[in-house]
Formats: sequence, structure tokens, C-alpha cells
Amino acid sequence: VQNQVDEVIDVMQENITKVIERGERLDDLQDKSESLSDNATAFSNRAKQLRRQMWWRVCKMKALIALVAVILLLVIIVPIVLKYHT
Repeated sequence: VQNQVDEVIDVMQENITKVIERGERLDDLQDKSESLSDNATAFSNRAKQLRRQMWWRVCKMKALIALVAVILLLVIIVPIVLKYHT
């Protein structure tokens, strides 16, 4: 009977050790999960910021192109109008 009790004690000690190790691994996994979540949030915020920045850049480029087109039209049309006006 004592041998069986000793065997049960050994098995229980192993089980307790495994449970403790499992708990430590779960804590590590939770820490990694929180870190990944934080990184994902930071990435999302940076992506939104970059999207807005690129949108403004495109708007500025379109405005510049429109301004150049208007100036070119004025340079072409004004001399023609002045030529036919006089």
C-alpha cells in the first residue's frame, strides 16, 4: 500500500509541475498576444495617418496641375485675343 501511495504522490507531483509549467506558458502567450495587439493598433494608426498624408499629396498635385493648365491656357488665349482685338 505504501508503494502505491508513493507512486500516487509522484504522479501528483508531476501533474502539479506540469500545471505550473502550463500556467507559465499561458502567461507568456498572453504577454505575446497583448504585445501583438498593441503592435497591430500602432500599425493601424500609422496606416491611417499615411493614407491621409498621401491623400493630401494627391490633392496638392491635382491643384498644381490645374494651376499649370490654367496658366498655359492664359498664355495661349490672351495673345490670340489681343491679336484679334487690335
